Amino acid sequence: MSKQQANTARQGIDRVDLRRLREPLQTSLDAAEAALIDYSRDIQRREPLLHCLWSVHHITAALGALRLHKAEMLALEMERGFLRLLRGDVVAERRNLVMGGLMRAIKTLPAYLDHVEQLRLDSGRGLEPCVNDLRRWAGEVLRPPALFFHFPLPVDCGIASNAQRPSEEAIRRGADVMLAPYLQGAKGVLGSRPGAESARTLARIAQKMHGFMTGTVQEPFWLLLIALCEALAAELAEPDECIAQIFKAGAFMLKYAREHGGAADPAMDYPVYIQQALYYMAACPVQPLYVAHVWKVFGLTGHTLRDAQRGLIHSDALLAACTAAAARLAGLIDTLEQADMEAVATGRAPRPEEAVGQLQGIRLRLIAAGEEQLAEDLRGAGDLLEQLCAGRLAEHPGRCRQAVLTLARTLVETHLAVSRRVLLHGEQSSVAPSFAVQAPLIFATSARLDQLQEQLQQGDDDALRQVAAGDLDSMEQALALQGMPRPAAVAGLLGRWLAAAREPFTTDEPAAMHFAQALAWLSLYFERLGLDPAAAPEQHESLLDAAEREAGCLQSAPEAADAAPSQPSAEPAPEEPTETIPAAFREVFLEESQEIIARLQSELPAWVAAPARDDRLREIRRHFHTFKGNGNAVGLFTLGDLGRDVQDLLDRVLEGQHPMDPALPGLLEEVLEALPELVATCGGAGDFDAWRVRDLRNRCMNLGRGGADGQ
Repeated sequence: MSKQQANTARQGIDRVDLRRLREPLQTSLDAAEAALIDYSRDIQRREPLLHCLWSVHHITAALGALRLHKAEMLALEMERGFLRLLRGDVVAERRNLVMGGLMRAIKTLPAYLDHVEQLRLDSGRGLEPCVNDLRRWAGEVLRPPALFFHFPLPVDCGIASNAQRPSEEAIRRGADVMLAPYLQGAKGVLGSRPGAESARTLARIAQKMHGFMTGTVQEPFWLLLIALCEALAAELAEPDECIAQIFKAGAFMLKYAREHGGAADPAMDYPVYIQQALYYMAACPVQPLYVAHVWKVFGLTGHTLRDAQRGLIHSDALLAACTAAAARLAGLIDTLEQADMEAVATGRAPRPEEAVGQLQGIRLRLIAAGEEQLAEDLRGAGDLLEQLCAGRLAEHPGRCRQAVLTLARTLVETHLAVSRRVLLHGEQSSVAPSFAVQAPLIFATSARLDQLQEQLQQGDDDALRQVAAGDLDSMEQALALQGMPRPAAVAGLLGRWLAAAREPFTTDEPAAMHFAQALAWLSLYFERLGLDPAAAPEQHESLLDAAEREAGCLQSAPEAADAAPSQPSAEPAPEEPTETIPAAFREVFLEESQEIIARLQSELPAWVAAPARDDRLREIRRHFHTFKGNGNAVGLFTLGDLGRDVQDLLDRVLEGQHPMDPALPGLLEEVLEALPELVATCGGAGDFDAWRVRDLRNRCMNLGRGGADGQ
């Protein structure tokens, strides 16, 4: 990637244009929300859906004009969702799910645009669940997660400097020869039959093109394609829509090289395909030769996918949805208390006409917040409310009184549960209070570190000496004043070493290599911190640890500098849930987890006795979904990830993506057997068995891909 291209990529979204459109976009979203609630009160009326379609269409057009393609993807799915409702393509409970998904999308989009404005980047973070839930409930194929993946890359990452490559004529001839077998190989990989040999053919072609394109903006793409084909041949990845697009991009590059040699195609968006290919590399459960090389070159770690999928916006969106649901539920309880429902049921008092519609609106907001079980509880309450308002129980005083009591108890219990969710989501809010103060310093530090890296790569030691030592000293003071002592200390060490370094300054010296490595890790730390304000600085500690190790070599005895530069392990030990959890939240988590385990212990044996894709398996899947959400809500991401992997496995089974595996019942029994002990350790009882969690997760992922259980 040229410096001009890199600078353009970093500039990203025009904030002025985005801010100019934020108010009309929010107005359209508010109108769509109001119309959706209006429709939920009377699904026979189609006019509100037309208002929704009109509002969201304006949003889609605006996002397209801003070239926010990932946000536009969500808006398009919203349009399609409203159109399905208008046409009557979804009915009954599926209609309610679609309505809830649309409500969640309405709440999510403003938070995502805040994220885009802050980073000037259409990263796609947090959009996948909204997009794919709308598609799932409509019975459509899900969009690949790679479309929503973004990994921050240093300038010129994966591009060799001072590279020697063949002549332009040799590149043109080679591309011409390789085009036909490339197309045939891509067809073989994407076909219905296993395409391992075709994948190996594509890998060999990609190797040749990588040699041709060394030192160009195309080089990272071909390196990643080699590794991707290696993963496909080893069945570590499965062909999908996104991989097909990557192969198509490779074909276009070959055709362009056939005519123009090693020149970059101005119409090709190379970073998009590089990001998508990086997703499949980060998702590989094991690392063959080229995949491991890609991890090293691009700085992937065992945390990459989790960091990329971390809910930067979800906490805010969920908090908004739960807060709105809690407020409206409290209002509904007050309304029904004042109405005297027993008198309403017998016709002695006027009916609260809006109550049924209000309850439906609350259900939609709960579905939007991912609280399907709470929404399901309210469905029964809604049925009771309709019966009471319609006077169907007037002739049965005993049943009428019992219905009123059940309704009141359900509403109060649900309100308490929703209020608890508000507390949990508030605790996990996406932007820490200190970030508003630290943000300018974080972005400025990241930009200056990038400049220092460029000077270092250019070998301009005079310019580096003139300004870098002073800059690093100033950086140390600023970071220390803003409560960031660890990165401040690293910057100080680097500045002092640079000021005292012997002349001439050469980057091939062992000490200089440690300096360059420390500078790179520190730069990546601030880049990640700026990309994910939702995360506490501790969540990127591995990067800071690496920077400290390299800087420590400069501080130690000179002979220590001859050691090879430290690199973080490509396969770190599994994490233990060491996050600090408030006592109240720990109690809530333990209580709810024990309830989930009890339900699983009741339902799983019955399903194991007669495995089938039935409602019982859907209930089991729902319990793991709830366990995943509870774990993530209190910061126990290791347990949350286990719940997610089991849920994903069951989703594949329920959706018929592969046959029911005989190993599935036994694997679910092992997970259930492990849960009580794992949950208990989170309450302080014993040591957390992280290796056991990793083993169970790996086996779930392997089985989900159609492989063996892994025992």
